[in-house]
Parts: sequence; structure tokens; C-alpha cells
Amino acid sequence: MNFKMKGASFHNDDQQDNTNEVISSLNIVQKDLEEGVMAEANLDGSTYVSNELDINSIEGKEAIAHEQIHHDQMQSGEMSYDDDFVYWKGTIYPRKTMNEGSKELPWEKEAYDREEDMFDRMFNKNA
Repeated sequence: MNFKMKGASFHNDDQQDNTNEVISSLNIVQKDLEEGVMAEANLDGSTYVSNELDINSIEGKEAIAHEQIHHDQMQSGEMSYDDDFVYWKGTIYPRKTMNEGSKELPWEKEAYDREEDMFDRMFNKNA
């Protein structure tokens, strides 16, 4: 599942956080990703983050929080995927016909809706 940057950030650089602790506890791999893709959650629990994104920036942390929601969805059994399909709560979605990362996809809608809360829980010491 991938995260594409859309819209303004809902956080600012003045918030206290524990970024280094969180990032060191996750299996994050920075690498080249498809154009426009900032991060991807993988079935093995790893998260790919684009080389073009600073993982310590607000946008980087938002992408990591978004992908963590997908990891939660996969761990709970709500979502899975393979090369051809995404499986969401008993429904099969063919990948060749979808716009991956679209906010209209039900698992992405949930991730975007929960992203700000996940960000706060992951990165803000006071949350």
C-alpha cells in the first residue's frame, strides 16, 4: 500500500516528538519508489520510504504514520495483498484497475482518516 503526498500538513515543526526512538524501532528502508509514491507498507512488516523524503521531516513522519495504519490493517487481517489483488474485509480488488493510494479506496480512506491520530500517538510525547 502506498502513500502519496496530498494537501497541507496537519503538524508543525514546533511539536515535541520522539522521532529517533520511533524510527529506530521500525523496519524502515529508504529506497527509490515509483514517482509520486512517498512510502509503502509491506507484508513482511517493513516500510519503504522514498529516498526523496526526509524521514525526520513532518512529511516523512506523516508518511510513516500512514503506513503504520496499513500495517495495523494487515496485522488484524482486515487487509492483505499480492501482486494482482488487494483483499479488504472479504472483498477482492484487482490492482490493475485501481489508482493505488487513492483516498477513495476503503483501506486508504481509513488510513487517511486515522493518520493524524496515529502521527500523534507515534511521534508526540504529549499525546
